[in-house]
Amino acid sequence: MKNHVKYLIPLILLLAFVIDGQSSTLFTNLAPGIIHITSHFLVIIGLFSVLYIPTFYNVIMFTLVGFLYDIYYLNILGIFVTLFPLVVYLIDYFYQSLKFKRVTNHIILLVVVFVVEFGAFLFARLFELSNLSMFIFVIYNLVPTLIFNSLLLLMLQPALEKVFGITNKT
Repeated sequence: MKNHVKYLIPLILLLAFVIDGQSSTLFTNLAPGIIHITSHFLVIIGLFSVLYIPTFYNVIMFTLVGFLYDIYYLNILGIFVTLFPLVVYLIDYFYQSLKFKRVTNHIILLVVVFVVEFGAFLFARLFELSNLSMFIFVIYNLVPTLIFNSLLLLMLQPALEKVFGITNKT
């Protein structure tokens, strides 16, 4: 990996944090009806950062980003402070047994986005922040989010591979 990327990861995560909220709002407003699309640039960046940054440092960074995410978007502390470090451990666990390939990245992304979205839904139901039914959540939120993030990774993966210095030999 290029040495400068290690030092730019916090800045990249902060930029992804801002883009997440803006793109989620944009695509939700463009979507028909009550469909809600959530972008997960942070998770996509996490797919690449886990390969090069020690897990402990990644957990600290994603905990801080989860703290910001909770305060800025939810006004309640605890949901993403818990979920984002879990995501880092989950991605790291998958990469211990799987090689870095485009297909495995998509599968890992789908699993991790499912964990984040479903975990956030369960926490919201547990803390009585939402009374949304499971069926409506899956049809109008989870499925469009999974499709959108999969397409997003398809578009961004070549650029992120260049930024992170990943070659076909990696």
